[in-house]
Amino acid sequence: MKHLEDAVVTRNRQIRPGIWSMWLRAPAVCAESRPGQFVHVRVGRDFHPLLRRPLSIGRVHEDELELVWRIVGRGTELMAEATEGDAVNLLGPLGRPFTIDTDAEGRILIAGGLGLPPLVYLLESFRERWKKASLLLGVRGRDDIPLAEDDPLLREVEVVAERGDGYRRGIVTDPAAEWLTRREHDGGLENVALYACGPWGLVRALQGLIPANRLRRAEVSLEQQMGCASGVCQGCAVEVEDGDTPYRLVCTDGPVFPLHAVHAPALV
Repeated sequence: MKHLEDAVVTRNRQIRPGIWSMWLRAPAVCAESRPGQFVHVRVGRDFHPLLRRPLSIGRVHEDELELVWRIVGRGTELMAEATEGDAVNLLGPLGRPFTIDTDAEGRILIAGGLGLPPLVYLLESFRERWKKASLLLGVRGRDDIPLAEDDPLLREVEVVAERGDGYRRGIVTDPAAEWLTRREHDGGLENVALYACGPWGLVRALQGLIPANRLRRAEVSLEQQMGCASGVCQGCAVEVEDGDTPYRLVCTDGPVFPLHAVHAPALV
């Protein structure tokens, strides 16, 4: 069930250059939310900007949730200006969540950049059920990690940076391939669950790395521009292989899809 809720800002700070983390008290949204879902955020008090902004739900702790975003325009600038006690209107939770597979023998979570927050939420959901999971993050450099340096979780994430910056140099599919190879040698991939979130380049790379139907489960949360987040504007359509039509809407049919069901746009 989705709610229209005036959430209260409890913390709002810049965690990296241009990247912000906001915690909001939103009891109704938190009670219904699941990893992989998102909220549609009203970023101003008037009609400029007119459209809400879709943001993945990050960590949920009791009646508070975390939103993490990068400043890219006036709407996200307004969010950064919010202070403790301010009200922020949320519509959510929206979208199809990840499948919480507690029967898999191995779980790997793979994030690209700002695709990390929903996977952190998923990781903590597994831990609540006493299940382990490995979390990998690929970024360009240290300043693109969507976690603060003082966040204890940073020590638990395996970070791969294209520029190095004190982390392993490379791309996130490097440790992902190593993890999958180890699992294959230790008993096969048929009971492995993989979850991912990030840009289309990551989706394309994972589809090339993992043969279809080799894993018990492979799901990806797509990053896509949205207008209405309710299926009316049709602006977030993506091409898929399953279903009665060749296209699905990320806002209502997703954002989580089977990894091999979606067609990544061609490189331009």
